[in-house]
Amino acid sequence: MPPQRCLLENDLLRAEIDPAVGACITDLAIRGPRAHGWPILRRSPGIVNRGEDTACYLLSPWSNRIRDAAFRFNGRDIRLRPNWPDGTAIHGDVRDRPWRILDRSPVSARLLFDSRAHDNINWPWSFTTQARFELTEQGLECDLSITNTDESVMPAGGGFHPFFSRTLWDVRDEIQVRAAVTGRYPCERIMPTGPASMDDLCERLNRGTSLDMPLDDVFDCPTGRAELRWTRSGVRASFDSSSNFGHLVIFSPIAGNGSPYPFFCVEPVSMVNDGFNLMASGQVRSHGVQVLQPGERLDLSWRMRISID
Repeated sequence: MPPQRCLLENDLLRAEIDPAVGACITDLAIRGPRAHGWPILRRSPGIVNRGEDTACYLLSPWSNRIRDAAFRFNGRDIRLRPNWPDGTAIHGDVRDRPWRILDRSPVSARLLFDSRAHDNINWPWSFTTQARFELTEQGLECDLSITNTDESVMPAGGGFHPFFSRTLWDVRDEIQVRAAVTGRYPCERIMPTGPASMDDLCERLNRGTSLDMPLDDVFDCPTGRAELRWTRSGVRASFDSSSNFGHLVIFSPIAGNGSPYPFFCVEPVSMVNDGFNLMASGQVRSHGVQVLQPGERLDLSWRMRISID
């Protein structure tokens, strides 16, 4: 029988982590009017079978897409199994798999994934990924580490893929995003074709802008700083990420009738989309890919301070 979800709770927030499905966050709710738990992240259904249906899943040992599910590294041609309709390998290979709980408390949980326990892992190197979640008086702290347990060097990247709710307790909420981005990557099929550069959208993100446009873009963000505001509900979520994240992916889907989906994504990630191929080609120096020696670890941290005005 799979382990039960880890329930974390304090005076401000309530969170659930599902070790059976990728150590994903299945719920993150804030106490608002009438003491209800209002979902800051979209709430997962009662039964979850895949990370794509959760509130936030983990990205390891790579993030976003790998073009044609293939790349060249250290003189080797690496071929992965495509896992997305566009023929790419996307978002790593830990989000749908069971994890092991290492320890937990009323406000924290630490979990481990070991690729050596899986015969069908979609990665030619062995690795472990450890995640830790903790609720504090200020918000949610998330740590992610990726360790190369193989005998040869391997490339790596990681991050978090949260799905934020567009409205909280006031249905008139307008989402405002401010992010310290220093450039947006030109993309073809959501994969960078050259270095990032400043543009009008980057300028607006630095000042703060409504997220009322269709976006699926990756940005340089060396400080990892960003802020989300639900204007009518008066809630803020401020990001403070470790410097080795370095990038943000912003996904804001808009329906055919022009209305936004009920969720949007602002994802702290360490590498750009298709970073392995960009590193191999030398096209983009700020790809963010980390090369881990045997036994070496990549540590990433994401802090989200949440407050009600």
